[in-house]
Amino acid sequence: MDDQTQERVRNWLKRARENLRAAEYEFGGEFYARVISTAYYAMFYAATAALASIGIARAKHSGVASAFGENLIRTGELDRRLGRMFSHTMEEREGSDYSEIPEITGELALQSITDAREFVEAIAIYLSGKGIAE
Repeated sequence: MDDQTQERVRNWLKRARENLRAAEYEFGGEFYARVISTAYYAMFYAATAALASIGIARAKHSGVASAFGENLIRTGELDRRLGRMFSHTMEEREGSDYSEIPEITGELALQSITDAREFVEAIAIYLSGKGIAE
């Protein structure tokens, strides 16, 4: 992998970690609908980093989710559980972002952060195994 690609991967992973920290901050302020969205973006950026590491770039959310599932989950590169967590959080984000009055509990928000933390860490470990460190 060339230096430019490694830099792109590190940048996406950095954004993932920033969004994870932001979701934790939002949780402390009880902005639960925002937590769901921000936790999802942490996962989205981590998935984008993982895809970039294998030479795949997608711009749309559905494209990232599809390519992630096809190239990293179905191939066994990453645990299937990560694919389910990503899909579930993506659905929750759509509800929290587009509902007039989203009904998000603190418990659901905390679960989103927990899932995002596990997801981002798993991607970081995967990338580290490929010799890419942030």
